[in-house]
Amino acid sequence: MTAHGKAAHGGQGTTGGPGTPWVLWIIPAVYFVFVAAEFGAMTYLALQATAAGRSALAVGGLSSAMWTGILLASARSHGLVARHGHARVIIVVTGLSLLALSSMPWHQHYAGWLAGALVLGLGGGLVWVAGEAWLAELAPPARRGYFVGLFETAVGLGLMAGPALLPLALWLQWPLLWVSTGLMAVALACSLPLARVAAQPVDDVGVAETGAVALAAWRAVAWPLAGVAVLSGMMESGVSALLPSVSMRLGFSMESAAWLGTVIGAGSALLQPPAGHLADRWGVRRSTLLAWGLVLLANAVLLLWADQPGRVLWGVGFALAGVGGAAYTLMIVALGHQLAGSALVKAIALLVTGYALGTSVGPVLGGAAFDAFGLRGLATLLLALGILGGLATWRWLKPAGGPVGGPVGGPVGGPVGGPVGKPVVGPAGAPPGGPTGAPTAAGRDQTCG
Repeated sequence: MTAHGKAAHGGQGTTGGPGTPWVLWIIPAVYFVFVAAEFGAMTYLALQATAAGRSALAVGGLSSAMWTGILLASARSHGLVARHGHARVIIVVTGLSLLALSSMPWHQHYAGWLAGALVLGLGGGLVWVAGEAWLAELAPPARRGYFVGLFETAVGLGLMAGPALLPLALWLQWPLLWVSTGLMAVALACSLPLARVAAQPVDDVGVAETGAVALAAWRAVAWPLAGVAVLSGMMESGVSALLPSVSMRLGFSMESAAWLGTVIGAGSALLQPPAGHLADRWGVRRSTLLAWGLVLLANAVLLLWADQPGRVLWGVGFALAGVGGAAYTLMIVALGHQLAGSALVKAIALLVTGYALGTSVGPVLGGAAFDAFGLRGLATLLLALGILGGLATWRWLKPAGGPVGGPVGGPVGGPVGGPVGKPVVGPAGAPPGGPTGAPTAAGRDQTCG
């Protein structure tokens, strides 16, 4: 089935045709509101559990339950999306998350909160994978980086907005759990128009016709990029979780440390669209190498000023969180250029799992490095992560096409997909690139740089 045919049938494997641009804006909007509702509720539950005298282990258990749900959902997301389609998964899961969230204000039972946190994590993980995969596939190849970056910015802004709801709700004297429930209802309402393009399950996509690799080859494409996602998660979480605490140990006031955390979060959120836009212009490989190069530069500055970091921490934190997180964004762009349909959902689920694992390991390693060697130890660890990220990008992303060594079809510089050495055939049997034989935008841009 051609891209035109899929668009006409309302299929999920469209490539950003005339009928789908509004979807590219709705998906980030839905997830922004979803994340704000989820993390607003989780922040409140953690504080309520603390005020009720619960142990630190119990409070941490709420967050762990949510992240466990995200990991479980990412592992099972492909089957659900393949069976029901991206839009139906997003709508139904958001509705179930609304039910779970609306039950929380009615009781004060820790076990109920723990179950609710797990359900919210499952919902967040499924919407994350389904939305990110769908957006990466629908986006026009020439602007895929921008739209993927926009999705990641929506995630970052949601993470910032959720906890900010607490002081706002206290000032307005509104119950925060009901505020979060209302936001989840808004997310559900925003997702409903997506049902208009939910006619086909993803496995009904003509994979070879869209310039994607065969479904059997998705692991060869995704596993190396998942390694880069792990390093990205370690970098971003190591900075965001540790630098505010480290700054207080270095003499910052609690207020200044809180503002530093805001600056770090802003870097993580706001630098994603520029990174994606740069990938659209320079290619994914060069843009990712530049990101890791900036990581090395920022950590070199931190090493030089380690004795008296002062305001250097503000700029370094902003840069490290932003460009460290951009490496994950750019891996999603790379997958969108090479995979479609079922293979893309599987690959993005793997990247989400890798990123989540990195975020769980990064703060522990960073904290141990700081305890043992101070700020220089933390900066050295982050520097090593930047070097590993640069080497992995250099090794696993070739200048055009897929990861080095992967069974990605087509010669270097040409369209990706199909049997090795065979070009992708255009509509109606035309030569690659369209009826005239000239390369299309997709053919030009479906590279990793």
